[in-house]
Amino acid sequence: MTQNITVTVTPASATIDPGGTQLYTATVTGTSNISVTWSAGGVQGGNSTAGTISSSGLYTAPAVAPNPSSVTITAVSTADSTKSGTATANIRVHHDNQDPQSGPIKLGTSGGNSTDTTRSGNQLFCCSGTLGSLVSRAGTLYVLSNNHVLNKSDQGAVGDPISQPGLADSNCGTAGIRTVANMSQAAALKTSNVDAAIAQIVTGQVDTSGTILDLAAPGQPAQPSAITGLPAINQAVAKSGDASGLTCSTVTATNALIRVTYSTSCQGGTNFDVTYNNQVAIAGANFSNSGDSGSLIVDSSNSRPVALLYAGSNTGTVGNPIQDVYNALKDSNGVTPQVVGGSDHPVACPAGLQLQPGSPGPQEKRGLPQSEISRATLARNHRMYELMQDSAVDTVEVGRSADNPDESAVVVTLRGLASLPIPAQVDGVRTRIVENGEFNALHPQAKQAAALSPISETEVARARGAKQQHAEELMTNSAIIGVGVGASNDSPGESAIVVFVEKGKSVAVPAVIDGVRTRVIATDPFRTFNWGKSTVKACSRK
Repeated sequence: MTQNITVTVTPASATIDPGGTQLYTATVTGTSNISVTWSAGGVQGGNSTAGTISSSGLYTAPAVAPNPSSVTITAVSTADSTKSGTATANIRVHHDNQDPQSGPIKLGTSGGNSTDTTRSGNQLFCCSGTLGSLVSRAGTLYVLSNNHVLNKSDQGAVGDPISQPGLADSNCGTAGIRTVANMSQAAALKTSNVDAAIAQIVTGQVDTSGTILDLAAPGQPAQPSAITGLPAINQAVAKSGDASGLTCSTVTATNALIRVTYSTSCQGGTNFDVTYNNQVAIAGANFSNSGDSGSLIVDSSNSRPVALLYAGSNTGTVGNPIQDVYNALKDSNGVTPQVVGGSDHPVACPAGLQLQPGSPGPQEKRGLPQSEISRATLARNHRMYELMQDSAVDTVEVGRSADNPDESAVVVTLRGLASLPIPAQVDGVRTRIVENGEFNALHPQAKQAAALSPISETEVARARGAKQQHAEELMTNSAIIGVGVGASNDSPGESAIVVFVEKGKSVAVPAVIDGVRTRVIATDPFRTFNWGKSTVKACSRK
């Protein structure tokens, strides 16, 4: 008789300090033998890197958080070793950005409005973010961060104390924190198209050189460049913030229309959405976490400011273009603030954290519905002879689209430069262009240039025009939470309209809009709170 054994591990997710413990429980059904064997990080009983777990399910986190900092806890049924359940242990990563500082503080550090607390029953919740950078306006120095960090999402007041570290890094207590600035001006969230605020520094409490923690390299603070940069598709960027320290990635999209969720209070408030236009989207789940709001995003090749980080999701980060931030924070005489900085310098990104732009996904069709494979097969059979007339075309096959991994593609392999442009779709099916190994070996520099060089301004303008015409219409579908301009993964060198779709929701996104390819990214909603990590007990981060 076949047993229908299931194993469930609780809690499903827990956040644990380095060296701390968490008891996991396995519930086994479908058999009288309810015993399990435990593993951490794929190792039975665990080890010093992933942490250890006893036969009773007591997990002890490693003394130093691993990279990545999430460890999978697995319970395997003794009755049937093919049946198991899993949970996640999130090991808190400590960064010097979170520490109290003595003397004038460096920026990129934990901080926020000292009144940003909410009481629920007998428990106190508090929020904070990152004091991102120093700006100067008409001879006065201010800390630059977000409205929702310094001004409590339009609920604060001029003069509110701004502390370092933030309340979330002091367990909601006031011991060890100090006031380093006072709230001065905030751009209104729903009308300014930015989430930004400034707080005038308290004399002697902030490093007036504008130095930011880790901005040269981990452990090496540095000034940002005094020259304002411009965000660009595939641009390598960096930030130093409270929650995740120094991280690096690349720009996924510019000119993005993005819907972002806020809360009216630190805990238990009412959520509301704000839609921003011409935003900057950054790739990768590891670029930011809750607590990094307010960080200055810079071009990692020269440290020039390009954006102000304010929200994120499980797949990426969004920021306001820095010039828009300046313009929204003019004084009554029309004078704009500027980031205080020095000369250009590169940021030495931590190993493994610099994402490469345009990296395509797997070409195989495994996992695609048969209907998708059949659709692409028909298109391939119908158009193969026509495509093969170009001597540069080596093969025409069926595979998976890298611009929309839920769709099939007619995969055109080139052994040289095509004499005519490969169409973006054939018979309603996306095309995907790849270079074969022989061509790559003969032209490695060309391949590298295609992967790393920015998209031409002509291509960007083509996609920008299509985005401007259709973004608002696309976002009438509630499952679409953002539309921007980026690079196609199906056709290196081509631009694309990047469509951010809420995970778990089905949306039919056209393969081509006004002659421009589309690229679909599935993501959780973008939020200004509690993204990327679990809420810390008794306090929260922004």
